[in-house]
Amino acid sequence: MNRTTVGGPELGGGRGAGGVVVLVDPSGAGKSPVAALLAAELHPSVHLRAHDFLRVIRRGQLPPHLPEAERQNVTALAAAAQAAFAYATGGYQVVVECAAAPPALDTFRRESRATGAALHYAVLHPGPATGSPHTVDTTDLTPETTTKTLLAALTNGTHLLGW
Repeated sequence: MNRTTVGGPELGGGRGAGGVVVLVDPSGAGKSPVAALLAAELHPSVHLRAHDFLRVIRRGQLPPHLPEAERQNVTALAAAAQAAFAYATGGYQVVVECAAAPPALDTFRRESRATGAALHYAVLHPGPATGSPHTVDTTDLTPETTTKTLLAALTNGTHLLGW
């Protein structure tokens, strides 16, 4: 397998390793186009959408906002995290779109710890940064400019999370 990167950082921090970046967009700041552009800049890359792991449930699917859907949501998110880190341990640079952060982040952190693959986390948010180094203000940025900003930050390890 070709484990070199072209046009972007190795999310795993070098040595031909893969890694995972979780893009969160709680407010419609453009995570889908940015995730697609970011995955196009990384090589080899995988683009996953966490909500697709809910959509594949054929029978018994509940609307995810209902309290009784918690088990379904946790299971689907765990499947997304496991898939992301399976690709990462295979040397792929993985971009994951995720709607919500706190419980999702813990799920991805557990997989990062279990596999040893790097985990990056960025919140796309229109408006001033919330004080978190993981927030990217997308107010005046196009998806292309946001992608370039993220690539630079990923190269510098700005969005890298520890366990």
